Amino acid sequence: MYRKLLVIVTGKASAWRQVPQHVLSMLLSRTQRWLGVLAIVAGLTLLGLFGARTWHQYQYAQLVASGQIKVETLRGWMTLPYIAKAYGVPESRLRETLGLPASGDEDRSLRTWFDLQGIDPVSGRARVEALIQAESARREAAGE
Repeated sequence: MYRKLLVIVTGKASAWRQVPQHVLSMLLSRTQRWLGVLAIVAGLTLLGLFGARTWHQYQYAQLVASGQIKVETLRGWMTLPYIAKAYGVPESRLRETLGLPASGDEDRSLRTWFDLQGIDPVSGRARVEALIQAESARREAAGE
């Protein structure tokens, strides 16, 4: 079978089978047509997949912009000094809220603090978010 295919594709005649030139050119042109169709189908498939992905991202961005989906910005890798600076919350209040020592280990992430202190990540995050919102409301009331 592979020998026949080799003869048809390469155009080389083997000792056991001779392929006429007109049959060979017809088969090669048919193969080329199928490869062209296959390339177009593959291209359209990729175009459809990436188009659908782009449309999904656009719709998601619209929902975020309208406020229907809240993108949470507090992450486990953030350190206490980073959170204090990014959200304008005193680090001492963060430590007090989470029951952490008053100073030291500024390079530890929020996730590490939660693990070391045995704080549930969901409730710890909720406490930090509540503190951030309270500080934001206090600053707005004070006109800062």
